Amino acid sequence: MRCWVFKINTRRGWEFAQYFRSRARGPYPLGDEGWIRSALSLRYLRQEVKRGDLFLCYETDRKQLVGVARAASDGRDTGLGSLLDFCPPREAVYLQSPLARHPDLNHILAFTPSRGRGTIQPIDVDEFARLRRILIAKNPGQAPALSNIFREPRG
Repeated sequence: MRCWVFKINTRRGWEFAQYFRSRARGPYPLGDEGWIRSALSLRYLRQEVKRGDLFLCYETDRKQLVGVARAASDGRDTGLGSLLDFCPPREAVYLQSPLARHPDLNHILAFTPSRGRGTIQPIDVDEFARLRRILIAKNPGQAPALSNIFREPRG
């Protein structure tokens, strides 16, 4: 299982609240070729993103990490509809206290311009270990749900 950040800009007409508040019961299609154009992000989706991977949902214009979801599909290539499916929203965690870019996410390269501006970016294992502690500390009422989504999926 890998961890990724999925970045969106809410000024383009979509925000993660639409996913987290959805009543969808099955996998939730996310992203298409018009939405994700970065060649590196498309390569990550095609070659590296796998079902069960974790996704940190980040809104770039608000500079906030707002939730955690799991991939319900492997990443797909362009021309096949959505490029990725997220787990049903009831299985994801919409943070009661979103994490701010500064100072909460300063230690993660995927949130810095030096890593690039792509929609999909990998999170290193050591960065994620620290981030897990921060997420739970800032959202103690959601600790059981966060611990549950952080567990390796069986399968």
